[in-house]
This record gives sequence, C-alpha cells and structure tokens, in this order.
Amino acid sequence: MNGGEFFVDHPRLHRFIAGATEIVRESTDATVKLKRLREPYAELLGDPEWLPDEFKQPSASTTMGNGIASWLLYRSELKDLSLSTLVVAPGLSTPIHNHLAWGLVGLCQGAQEEEEYDLDGDHHPDAQTASSSLRLRTRRLLTKGDFYELVPPWNDVHRVRTISAEPSISLHLLANDIGCVVRQKFDSASGHAEPFRSGWSNAPCEGP
Repeated sequence: MNGGEFFVDHPRLHRFIAGATEIVRESTDATVKLKRLREPYAELLGDPEWLPDEFKQPSASTTMGNGIASWLLYRSELKDLSLSTLVVAPGLSTPIHNHLAWGLVGLCQGAQEEEEYDLDGDHHPDAQTASSSLRLRTRRLLTKGDFYELVPPWNDVHRVRTISAEPSISLHLLANDIGCVVRQKFDSASGHAEPFRSGWSNAPCEGP
C-alpha cells in the first residue's frame, strides 16, 4: 500500500499512484519524469470511471472563487505528489495564478479556454508581493482528453475559464500539495501578485 492519503479508494487509482510515486522520486530531471508519466496519466484521464460523482461537483467554494471546487484525490506523505480535480462551473474563470510545481493537467469533462502569461519585472516565486506586468503568451481551447505539461517557470502562470454548458473538470497531477502551498494570484490589470492558498474542498491544510 502507498503511503499518504487516498480520498478515492479504487484499484486503478492505487496502481497509478504507485507508478507515479516511483517516477516522481527518481533522481532525474522533471522533463524526463514528465515524459514517463504521460502515458499512464493519459490512460487515467481517458477513462474516469474510477472517479466518483462527488469529486465532479463545482458547488464547494475555495479561495479560487464561488462555484470552483478543488477536490483532493490523493496526496503523498512527503507532500511531493498530489492528484486532484478542479471543477469550474459554466462561465466562471479562475484568477490568474501559479502552481510552483511541475506536473500534468488535463480535461476529463467539458471545455476550457486557457490563457498562459509571461511575467515581466521584479518577481520571485517566494515573494509575498511583487510588481510585475503580465503579458499574454497564448490562448487555447481544451476539450475532453486534452492535457499539457506544467514546467515552472516557463508556463506556470495561467487562467482557465469554462466555455462549455457543463462544468469543466480538470485532473491535476502535481509535484507538491498544491491546495496547501502558499502561492500567488495576479491582478490582470496591474500585475500585482498576492499570496494565497487555494485550499481543498474536502481536506484541511496543516499550519496557519
């Protein structure tokens, strides 16, 4: 049995986490790990029968905003791996935010518009506040089965908006406890960075 906390008890998920944990803890760089994770992640994303309906609901509020839920499915005891769903109700968007971890993000329901941003100016990921300007790098549409790599600092800052009539559900595999780390969200007009912790809709975070 894998260490850590499982919030969904399903054999397929247990097998995936066992393999992902082994890859994450290899002594190789993130690009190699991501390459090895792509195939098992795509298989898990493509057949979400293992995911209970309660983890597909947008009703639970987090600091991402009302109608946006972050459901924790698994986190490791070392907090170096988490798997979660982000559920965004139709017409809603997340704030512009970062992740401070590499990983994979893909869509298992609905459609999203994603905007990736470059940060210009004096910004450091550990800073509590920063003065930056945001420059839109790319905008793309994502539908069921599409997924992409997050590799900080290159594409770590983005915003997603649900453009489908049903909630969008994205599956996040990240090399941290993304709901509990203190990261940043950015004002779209000024580029001002504000520290925030997105939290989990179904699990507490340790500490203040």
